[in-house]
Amino acid sequence: MCNDVQAGAERALNRLMTALAGASVLFGQGMLETGLTFDIPTLLVDDEIIDYVLRMLAGFKVDATTLSTDLIKQVGPFGTYLAEMDTFEHIGDLSTYKLMNRQNYDMWTGAGKPDLYGQARERAKEILATHKQKNPLSPAQVKAIRDILVDAEGELGVADFWKGKEDKRFIDNDLY
Repeated sequence: MCNDVQAGAERALNRLMTALAGASVLFGQGMLETGLTFDIPTLLVDDEIIDYVLRMLAGFKVDATTLSTDLIKQVGPFGTYLAEMDTFEHIGDLSTYKLMNRQNYDMWTGAGKPDLYGQARERAKEILATHKQKNPLSPAQVKAIRDILVDAEGELGVADFWKGKEDKRFIDNDLY
């Protein structure tokens, strides 16, 4: 399993190209290794990628307000727009990331250089710790489902795949 910059770029481009081609469903969120592995932090990263892709596809409102034509006239060619309240009020309109880091280098370094996967993993732990499932599965039900999966893998002849990887077999167990 590889969850690095290349994997993130591939996931983003795959979703963008699929959406631009007109697909009504984007598939594979949280999946790794061609669907053999499901990873909750990766699901959260994919959610953020898809949110951004969908906002791009929705288009952008272009008018005097969004172009800030009055502000451009007021500030002029040698002024700075970053110090203007209008810029501050609209700076997040197109960038509403929840996980991706938008800090400058010094702030990012000062925060311990958090990476995207680490941020997603912490968010996943938070969600799992605070989410109240309406009808949670009992431990017996979870065991029954896992037993069905183990039996099916045995019947299909793929049970050996998990030898030496038992700790990875079911969703990242240390998140629970």
